[in-house]
Amino acid sequence: MERDRVCLEQGILRIIRDFSLVLSSQNIKHIVLQNELGPWEILVWEEDLYAAETQIALYKKENPDWENDKIILPMLRPSAQPLWFLLIPVVCSFFQFSGYGIEAFGIADAGRILKGEWWRLFTAQTLHASNYHLASNLLSGFFVFSLISFKMPLSRIAPFIVLAAALANLETAFIIKDYRSLGFSSTVFAGLGALATIEVRVLKRENLYRRLVPWFAVFLLAVFLGVGDETSKVDIPGHFFGLIMGVIAGFAPPQRWLRWGEPLGKFDVFAVLALYAFFAFAWFWAIKSFF
Repeated sequence: MERDRVCLEQGILRIIRDFSLVLSSQNIKHIVLQNELGPWEILVWEEDLYAAETQIALYKKENPDWENDKIILPMLRPSAQPLWFLLIPVVCSFFQFSGYGIEAFGIADAGRILKGEWWRLFTAQTLHASNYHLASNLLSGFFVFSLISFKMPLSRIAPFIVLAAALANLETAFIIKDYRSLGFSSTVFAGLGALATIEVRVLKRENLYRRLVPWFAVFLLAVFLGVGDETSKVDIPGHFFGLIMGVIAGFAPPQRWLRWGEPLGKFDVFAVLALYAFFAFAWFWAIKSFF
């Protein structure tokens, strides 16, 4: 005869996982699953209910801020998720700096882009002008993408961020006919815009002013980052359009993921490999066009 299970707690995935760790430390059997309405639940068997309630009550007493899940700007926690994304510009820039001459194949060149060389919209994201240029983009990218991965698996939105950066390169090519650019910074700015939209959507229960704070914050940050040396100013249009396209990309994830959380799964492995394959495909066309 199957035993009855009782819902002990429900809420966002992050909190339910904390409760799960508490029960696991006391060898209390339980199950974590998501119900049809969105919240995550932790289920225990009836005979274990009293012991489970006692342990959760102790946890709440010792951690009085456990329920504070309203975060205007997400807390930055160490995350390995951005590393797989940042590996793309690292590998391509390594070949570029090794003297293989791939910069000419992949740089964003307005004239060539408007003639149909679509791959440059993507390959330009993986190239850099110098080691310093690469390092600065990796550092800023790690922070931005870590903040996104705190809210949801990065692999679920990374393709939209890459597409947003590509559209930014295309828009800039239409406006500036002699435009030539390279670097992962447009991708980082697209990620920054997506992060702002994600925060705006999470704050839907707040008043209008509080909801718009993330958009104002990233806009001011983008203006601040855009004020630099003459080299960085060349990419200001790409950065601006990357930010705007990223804001739109932030609407791609379902509200359910953002409100209740979403765990990593097999789909995320497939998504990462698919993005790697796409960049390999873009570089295949870039090199093929020169032979």
